[in-house]
Amino acid sequence: MLTTTTLLAAAEEPSRGWGGPIALAIVAAVYIAGATIHHHVRSRQDPSPTGEGDTSVSVKPQVSAASDTDDTTRDTGWWGRIVEVGGQRVRATGARTAPAREADVDLDLDGDDEQDEPETIEDVIDRLDFRGVPYAEIVATVMGGFRVSESTAKRRIRDTRAARAEQPTS
Repeated sequence: MLTTTTLLAAAEEPSRGWGGPIALAIVAAVYIAGATIHHHVRSRQDPSPTGEGDTSVSVKPQVSAASDTDDTTRDTGWWGRIVEVGGQRVRATGARTAPAREADVDLDLDGDDEQDEPETIEDVIDRLDFRGVPYAEIVATVMGGFRVSESTAKRRIRDTRAARAEQPTS
């Protein structure tokens, strides 16, 4: 009887098997396979603009943090040499050197003299009229741009159009 009770007690005791660790290994393998496939598919859809090279390689900066203006030996070569003319460093090519610039000269090379002055209400009205913008939009633009009332904007439009009509056309 003692052996029968021992056998029954041993049969009721939970036995641990390999099912749990095998299930965990299968889940881990499926996860790793899925992540690898996902990464492979994503890398094919949106390739890197740098190509297949190593992404940890960075671009070497072309500008140094501090420049040495006293060293001109590296500035001499095919394109001439660097010389001091009028307190400025210029490149001398052969017998001809660049003239020193005057600091007081301010040339308007693009011809935008009017851009320096703020645009007047009359200029805005003439420009919008020339473009064929509707009257209501001209009124709204003048009111918003110059912070005037609607009656003032309409009066200025009327005066500007009258002054333009009085000017002789050439």
